[in-house]
Amino acid sequence: MRRDSLDAGDLARAIVAGTEWLGANKELVNSLNVFPVPDGDTGTNMHLTLLSAVREAEKAEGGSLAQVAEAAAMGSLMGARGNSGVIFSQLLRGFARGVEGKAGLRAQDLAMALQGAAAMAYKAVMKPVEGTMLTVAREAARSATQGARAGLDVLALAQKVLEDARVALERTPEMLPTLKEAGVVDAGGQGLVFFWEGAVRALRGEVTVARQEPVLQVARGVGAAPGRAARRPEEVAEESLRFRYCTEFLLKGRALPLDQVRLDLADAGDCLLVVGTSDVAKVHVHTNHPGRVLEYCLRLGDLHEVQINNMVDQHEEFEAAGPSQGSIPSPSPSPSTIPGAGAGRGETPKAGASPRGQAPPLERAGTSTGGEAHVSSSGQRPTAEAAEKPVGVAAVAVGEGLTTILRSLGADVVVEGGQTMNPSIEELASAVRQVNARSVIILPNNSNVILTAERTRDFVDKAISVVPTRTIPQGVAALVAFNAAADIAGNERAMNDALGQVSTGEVTYAVRNSSVNGFTIDENDIIGIKDGEICAAGKDRDEVALSLASQMVSSESSLLTIYHGQEVRAAEAQALGEKLADIHPHCEVEVHYGGQPLYYYIMSVE
Repeated sequence: MRRDSLDAGDLARAIVAGTEWLGANKELVNSLNVFPVPDGDTGTNMHLTLLSAVREAEKAEGGSLAQVAEAAAMGSLMGARGNSGVIFSQLLRGFARGVEGKAGLRAQDLAMALQGAAAMAYKAVMKPVEGTMLTVAREAARSATQGARAGLDVLALAQKVLEDARVALERTPEMLPTLKEAGVVDAGGQGLVFFWEGAVRALRGEVTVARQEPVLQVARGVGAAPGRAARRPEEVAEESLRFRYCTEFLLKGRALPLDQVRLDLADAGDCLLVVGTSDVAKVHVHTNHPGRVLEYCLRLGDLHEVQINNMVDQHEEFEAAGPSQGSIPSPSPSPSTIPGAGAGRGETPKAGASPRGQAPPLERAGTSTGGEAHVSSSGQRPTAEAAEKPVGVAAVAVGEGLTTILRSLGADVVVEGGQTMNPSIEELASAVRQVNARSVIILPNNSNVILTAERTRDFVDKAISVVPTRTIPQGVAALVAFNAAADIAGNERAMNDALGQVSTGEVTYAVRNSSVNGFTIDENDIIGIKDGEICAAGKDRDEVALSLASQMVSSESSLLTIYHGQEVRAAEAQALGEKLADIHPHCEVEVHYGGQPLYYYIMSVE
């Protein structure tokens, strides 16, 4: 079967099919972590990113090829999660630019669009590394160019690109020693190949997998303790919701003045988002008067997909639901596990104290935004009378105890995310808008969130600095160095300097047999990770934790902090802290409840 060109419908079907096929295989992609740890989320991040692309592309049904491509690119960008999701969104963005003004795609057009996609993705990464999905994308573009020069039709070219992308994927372990040692190919590259496989199947007229909507739903909360009794809606509204109605819709018209719309709606509420093109824009705002917003936009064009949700009701439903289905119940924090300071010799901090000897935090209410982004705020939403601060902080964390600690150290907003579920660009942007400050510092606290945080600058009208914290202990150290009276540049310098003063350790379990860093590891073995390198493995959790800590603590160390996860009882964590205090008498030991999933212990040494 010969195909000379692809139209808008072909492109839309290819994107949907590629997303479906990646979704059907996302767990395989997740399993390709270099480390055999249980937080592999590359496949999940890529799939969620593409689901956002599909939703927007479907709204452009009946439009031109360029409109479908642009809608998919915009959707993927707003829904991008993790490094792999952000890179994929840039691939779609570059592709969309490459098809501008084209009614159909011939082989040469497709090759040029794929070249633009790879170039855009490389530009998005500060220090591109070969042996990753970037390599696979580049080789796919090179293959397309060769195929177009050879005179292949568009379908034959697409099949050649798939074959050469598979070859490039198989070569990734030769480019990255860490992949070769772990015996895996690059996870992002594998996800890209799965997407391309699904897309090619669609172009051949084959069925991929049955569509399921929604494919994945994850309850994203506000850090409320599991089992907490639901509060009355009016209590929530009084405590945390200045604007009650989450209002969002598509605005379609001609020459839409997006910048002017943002200015005119700036006082309508908060969490304002106006993105899109001059023909189609997505408007999102939290307001008390949705009718006024709709009436204003009706003067500019037609409204579609209008949704107005009462966030008070949503918050009440979430509180009543408790923990998400399938999660491991978190132990209720007892007074002995409330984060505190002054815990020497393994003593548990006193209830009500806060880390690093700071004053105990004031009682603060959790905040639900009612949209996709769910955050824990260090205070109520800014009121008209509240003075805008020079600099604020938005941080990322998962775990009730960790959220409390970051809030007590001065984080204005804590976005729920981290291992296994990275926040999207839209979620981080929404959180930044909630910070009542002219400038905002973002602490990703996870290496897979840094690139997402960097892209947030494009969607927020504030000065943003990203301090590249890769772990929770680095985030804590950065917050300790934060000075609310200093400007953003001074804080950025001080917080970056603080990152080098802390070492991070993590204790978790292996999800598969592997050989990493000289260790032969069996599935379900306990592993200890020091600053990103596996340095201990065994069958006993405490033995691995003791070995890890001994490799982290030196004669110059003065403080060892232990954050225990939701699967570790307070008494067990306390006993470990006492053992470590006896082994390292020169080092002060603190034990805190972190409540993080998957990781039994997170440790920091300073």
